[in-house]
Amino acid sequence: MPVPYTPLDLVSAASPVGEHLHHDFLVDGRPLLHRLDETDGFDTVSPLAADLPPTVRPEDAHRLLRADGTRQVIHSCPDCEDPGCGAVTAVVAHEGGDVVWRDFAWQTGPADGLVREGYPGVGPYRFHGATYRSVLLRLLESSACRSVA
Repeated sequence: MPVPYTPLDLVSAASPVGEHLHHDFLVDGRPLLHRLDETDGFDTVSPLAADLPPTVRPEDAHRLLRADGTRQVIHSCPDCEDPGCGAVTAVVAHEGGDVVWRDFAWQTGPADGLVREGYPGVGPYRFHGATYRSVLLRLLESSACRSVA
């Protein structure tokens, strides 16, 4: 049975340190980072554990637009582009005109040996392709995404 459609949008928030803005994905009316931080009582490493919030980098947004069933960065470290520093990743697949995010995980190195469904209860999410593209293009046009490039 196919996963039902999930609404997708962006939400902006100020950094707890400094004045810059960051974006998060608003998935089914809730920020994705909040969903990741509240996973069914499992002791997961929170992407919110840093002094600065995770970020979506322009190159990550471009990869999310082109993804073909591979694991992609959803949120990365705000200070660097080193995956060893930590990133929230998911398998992003285009299915017909839709896009599905599944198998969320906290990744600090190669994808080999990742615990699948590292964030239990988060996903899978099926998005309408046109909405998905619109949200990511809006993110790429935003000053918050441009400022980390």
